[in-house]
Amino acid sequence: MFKKLLTVGALATALIGGVGTASAAGATYKCGDRYITDRLIVGNSMWVVNPYNNFANVFKYSGSTWYFKGHVTACDGDKWAGYYERPR
Repeated sequence: MFKKLLTVGALATALIGGVGTASAAGATYKCGDRYITDRLIVGNSMWVVNPYNNFANVFKYSGSTWYFKGHVTACDGDKWAGYYERPR
């Protein structure tokens, strides 16, 4: 039981430290004049939606290392979307 708690705690810390307190993967948000789906990989790019305007420069997701490209847009529901790319 204690081992399970440590695993859950480590996972929560990785999420909070890696890409902020991320929203549910796959949820779609209205951001400006477009809709963005959180953590939907399209080619070598992906948007990540957070409740804070704070994004990690680099993080690992779905077997790839993702790099923040500096583009952030405000979304409905007091959320923010940051743009990431992975190397080709």
